[in-house]
Amino acid sequence: MKIKGLLFPFILTLVLSSFGWAQAETAPDTTVKPKPTEALQSRLTRREIMDKLQVTKDQKHLLQQNRAAYRKKIAVIEGQIKVKKVDLENEVEKADPDMDKIDQLTSEIGGLLAQKYSTQIKAELEVEKKILTPQQVEQLKALQGQEVFVPNDIF
Repeated sequence: MKIKGLLFPFILTLVLSSFGWAQAETAPDTTVKPKPTEALQSRLTRREIMDKLQVTKDQKHLLQQNRAAYRKKIAVIEGQIKVKKVDLENEVEKADPDMDKIDQLTSEIGGLLAQKYSTQIKAELEVEKKILTPQQVEQLKALQGQEVFVPNDIF
């Protein structure tokens, strides 16, 4: 009976770590580490970043629209992921779990995670390519201390 209780965390860890491996192999480490003598900069708020980039009213409006649409899409996807995870937990906890159903649910969770990352990247590219000027993009990268945007949160 203990094996059944450990099966779900093992499968979930395996699925999630496979995404990390795939991402780690395709994306080289591009983070810029501060020199030991440089003080670590505290994280700037969106308002402070916008002030430093000197965004126009139109750009600010487009950035707000982009962020709102992004957050809405991500919320929907994360909700679907939670539902699939509950379905997976229920299947694993059954006396006789269906391995085909478990495989199907883990694949669906993987597809939703891929959809989430795709949504993040598309929103970031829209900020980079359609809303900000090339100079603002370079300045934003410098403010973030990174060479490229990391898909965690949209501007």
